[in-house]
Amino acid sequence: MFLQVKVRTADPEEVLARVRKAGLLPPHRKYLSGEGLLVLGYPAENPDETLRGLSRVFSFEEVEETGLSETPLPAPERFSVGPLRFFVPVEAEAPAPGEIYLRSTLSFGSGRHPTTKLCLRLLTELFPEVAPEAVFDLGCGSGILALAAAGLGAQRVLAADIDPRAVREARHNVERNGLSGRILLIRGSLDSAALVRFDLVLANLTIGTLSALLPEIPGVLRPGGVAIVSGISSGQREEILSVVPRAEVLREVTEEGWLALALRF
Repeated sequence: MFLQVKVRTADPEEVLARVRKAGLLPPHRKYLSGEGLLVLGYPAENPDETLRGLSRVFSFEEVEETGLSETPLPAPERFSVGPLRFFVPVEAEAPAPGEIYLRSTLSFGSGRHPTTKLCLRLLTELFPEVAPEAVFDLGCGSGILALAAAGLGAQRVLAADIDPRAVREARHNVERNGLSGRILLIRGSLDSAALVRFDLVLANLTIGTLSALLPEIPGVLRPGGVAIVSGISSGQREEILSVVPRAEVLREVTEEGWLALALRF
């Protein structure tokens, strides 16, 4: 495992000079000029100590993101879920015909996390059954679930996230896939859909956020609508179902201790 530290800068050499002076020059580094991000890759032997050292080098505003990864630096990736094929670039690489372009410089939904994979799996399995025309991606991150819904045939998709960085990332992906006419992006939460009703809601959130919002999701669904929810462990199944006791569990899937549920209201 590796610790990746992503620093927002227009002058990577100046940043590296500061890191070198502090004795923290990483063995791996890459400047993503199109993103204005310098990625520093360290062996994850003692990440807390490394981060404490870097906190004396960088201001809070400079560090865009830190996290553990299986690779020292971002690398292009291709993966498929059902009929959907995704391409995750690092810089300006172009997707092959039929692929969904998914830039995920930041960790807002690259498709690598089990909860994202589980949501995609349920979405592809249930789409023919639910046949949703209108979909709400709540907490959209990179927009991966919204893009998947549109790729499967949804004509109207609302995607919302409270993090402005996520909205920017998602907007880039929507535009690159030529889906601006079908996917509307909003900075916000569940209240973004106050005046609209959907056939399907997608919500891959943390357990705390999901517990708070799930009881309100039926209010934005059409009668008989479905919600695909994840971000929870298998052990949290009963906890999350307790907040929506009248929900019918249509399907559930697990991977690496994570759980995704398809609920009908």
